[in-house]
Amino acid sequence: MRRKEFQVEDEQACEAFLGERDDGVLTFRGEDGWPKAVPLNYAYADGAVYFHGSKKGEKMSGLAADPRAEFVVFQAHAFIPSHFSDPYLACPATVYFRSVRIRGTVAQVEDPEEKATALAALLAKMQPEGGHAPIRADDPKYASSLRGVSVLRLDALEMSGKFKFGQNLKDKMRGKVIEGLEERNREGDSETVAFMRAFAPGD
Repeated sequence: MRRKEFQVEDEQACEAFLGERDDGVLTFRGEDGWPKAVPLNYAYADGAVYFHGSKKGEKMSGLAADPRAEFVVFQAHAFIPSHFSDPYLACPATVYFRSVRIRGTVAQVEDPEEKATALAALLAKMQPEGGHAPIRADDPKYASSLRGVSVLRLDALEMSGKFKFGQNLKDKMRGKVIEGLEERNREGDSETVAFMRAFAPGD
């Protein structure tokens, strides 16, 4: 059962998270009837998720037969050890994280302009320093590459977010976790504390 206190109804917060991340997992029904899960780089724009890949393969065959799919993006921010809040029980151990799930249907992008725009968005995330000519449908040097690559678009029918940062804790327990993170001071701990204060400001 999904805990309501961790659900994120703010679509802008979900979209902002999608803009930060570079990869996720696409799930769909394979040709053999079994669920398939494929890790992918992506770009999110105008309510759709764009991927690229070869024109043939398991992903293309499965989605051609059944275009329904779900895409999940996840980031673990910090492991919270049980002893931050309880010196005896292991039960409080958990991970604070953000995740977004998008359900929809996948279509192959055929329009050269849309394909070029999607590939440009994908490369901008992976290679933000540039160092290449702009990807344009009317550039003859890109023509063969654009024809040879497959670009897929997942049109979102449903989006849901889950951001877990101690929203279920009482003030005293939340304070203990924050104190533990500040003392530990590992990479990501200060960011986790900031998220805790933003999403679980206290009673």
